Amino acid sequence: GITYSIKNASTSKFAITTDTGIVTYKAIQTAAHSDTVTIIATDVAGNATERVVAVSVRGAVAQGFVMNGESAGDESGFSVSSAGDVNGDGLDDLIIGAEQADPDNKSNAGKSYVVFGKVDETAINLSAIALGTGGFVMNGESIGWSGYSASSAGDVNGDGLDDLIVGARLSENFTGKSYVVFGKTDGSAVNLSVIAAGTGGFVINGENADDWSGYSVSSAGDVNGDGLDDLIVGAYWAVPDNKSRAGKSYVVFGKTDGSAVNLSVIAAGTGGFVINGENADDWSGYSVSSAGDVNGDGLDDLIVGAYWAVPDNKSRAGKSYVVFGKTDGSAVNLSVIAAGTGGFVINGENASDNSGISVSSAGDVNGDGLDDLIVGAFHATPNSKSEAGKSYVVFGKTNESAVNLSVIAANTGGFVINGENVNDWSGISVSSAGDVNGDGLDDLIVGAYFADPSSRSNAGKSYVVFGKVDKNAVNLSALGTGGFVINGENAGDYSSISVSSAGDVNGDGLDDLIVGAYGVDVASNKVDAGRSYVVFGKTNESAVNLSVIASGTGGFVINGESAGDNSGISVSSAGDVNGDGLDDLIVGASFADPSSRSNAGKSYVVFGKTNGSAVDLSAIASGTGGFVINGENIDDGSGISVSSAGDVNGDGLDDLIVGAYRADPNSKDKAGKSYVVFGKTDTKAVDLADVSAGNGVVAHAIDFQGNGESNALTGTSADELFVAGLGDDTLIGNGGTDVFNAGAGNV
Repeated sequence: GITYSIKNASTSKFAITTDTGIVTYKAIQTAAHSDTVTIIATDVAGNATERVVAVSVRGAVAQGFVMNGESAGDESGFSVSSAGDVNGDGLDDLIIGAEQADPDNKSNAGKSYVVFGKVDETAINLSAIALGTGGFVMNGESIGWSGYSASSAGDVNGDGLDDLIVGARLSENFTGKSYVVFGKTDGSAVNLSVIAAGTGGFVINGENADDWSGYSVSSAGDVNGDGLDDLIVGAYWAVPDNKSRAGKSYVVFGKTDGSAVNLSVIAAGTGGFVINGENADDWSGYSVSSAGDVNGDGLDDLIVGAYWAVPDNKSRAGKSYVVFGKTDGSAVNLSVIAAGTGGFVINGENASDNSGISVSSAGDVNGDGLDDLIVGAFHATPNSKSEAGKSYVVFGKTNESAVNLSVIAANTGGFVINGENVNDWSGISVSSAGDVNGDGLDDLIVGAYFADPSSRSNAGKSYVVFGKVDKNAVNLSALGTGGFVINGENAGDYSSISVSSAGDVNGDGLDDLIVGAYGVDVASNKVDAGRSYVVFGKTNESAVNLSVIASGTGGFVINGESAGDNSGISVSSAGDVNGDGLDDLIVGASFADPSSRSNAGKSYVVFGKTNGSAVDLSAIASGTGGFVINGENIDDGSGISVSSAGDVNGDGLDDLIVGAYRADPNSKDKAGKSYVVFGKTDTKAVDLADVSAGNGVVAHAIDFQGNGESNALTGTSADELFVAGLGDDTLIGNGGTDVFNAGAGNV
């Protein structure tokens, strides 16, 4: 292979990655200037070639920004995630959950805020997001706690804009709801009651009373290979086969219409499939995520956490299950996965570790071409530090043999990340971070929201761990090497309650991060409004202080809208919702009160943007810079979970999913709802009640749709939408602005 080096004086200013040739400055550059660097490429025979490369620095390097919660008690930042590019402007966006926000005076309906990507470092106030500036808000339905979970959903409807998913775990008397919100370009608010009525997306109704469906939601990638992104909804209190609270997870296949999805139909094998928990009280589905393509078969896989499970008689050591992608609707029983068929189980290391409390795809951390996984165990005790927490990186593999985290901790098949201090609870939140430092390997982010940086009690810390090919343990106490720490701003902020990759929000080529801090008091009259911080990607290992982000250096802040909203309880990339080429964000505020519906919840979609000015979710709610998604009913808690949904309906705009785990669909108490909100270009608010009514809209009908065969689909000069499905297809646009959803292929 080729080995790269730099020559002479260049070594004092620059560093180079020897196997890739990526050159970075050793120190942050604070002024515009020009440099040259001499790069030497040497092959295995010792032959060398030199090249002088000119480097131009345009100005000070931006490091990130802070996002301030909207109102007292909102708990913004309780969940945070990358939102993908929701508005299509080329910058990745963010989503922040505030499950206790009160949109329109609906106590604890919850809110989620989508913050559009931007390149400057000015703080963002979620009150501005709520007014439609710099993103948009999604308002929960009554008492649903929407925004408790929130995530990017990928592009669920295939329109080219990334979508969102928001969970409202208390909707419908604890049956729960999840809302998929389609990507859009404007900043108008989204009311989850409109989503529930079928306008701008669709609702996913829980199966049985007290299931709490929508407590966790995520994009699932393309599990069945049909070219449309799919969804996964967790219901960890569900009772499969009379096993009390064994939990269920539901995979919902992508679709183009706005009709409601009933999880009882999914459980029967139509439109998706159900994943049944293994044993009573396992709580499977407490955490769910796409796993990427772990086994390299071309279909996206899934990971489901069951942190109360008992592997090998180790009480509550926890289990996580990897379920391989498949095309049929037959039910998956996790007992079969544990036996090595259709996936594999990941067994916790020690009793009471609670592994699986958080799970995520890790991207390709070691660069072997297979996607890897990260599993959090927040009660683990590394190096005799009680409940400092551990996180485990499990490398992708093609076989179905069980993985024991004790083996990972021994440097085989992955590596362990050990928490820093007693009672930090590192691993309470984990996520892929994308490629933050631009070295070609995917990085990780681990939250420790009980950490006390500089003696600031419970201010919280987040740790970015750079991708690496070796299996040596990572100690977070030594993270100045191989990554960097992000220190919380103030005591009691609980930063890192939710963490996520934000995609590339500011378009500089480095992936960015979003960190939720749902306990932030944005102002004296906005106690617990919550705040989310966007931290720009960087190549060095210096610590990041969120107080600096809040001042507009290195990122920007998203401020919660109203007191008690707890914005940031869930955050995610939203993909590109409005199709402007920039990735967008979604922020959940499940305690928000839209239209006086207490705790109906809101979710805010914040459009990607290139400047660093602060985003106020009140502006998003007014339709500037994004839009709000308003919860449907009192105490739904919409926004408890939010995510990009991918392109569910194949129209080229990324869609959203919003969970409302306390919603009561069809009079089933707290069965929960999830709402799919289709991507859109305007900033008009989305009411989830409209989505529930089944009046969903699609930006563009499918013009050419394949089947399981090898099709040749030829378009015209018009703007057209192609969904190929399975088979090895040939797609020819023939001009126009076309959207291609190619599918997996099967030859």
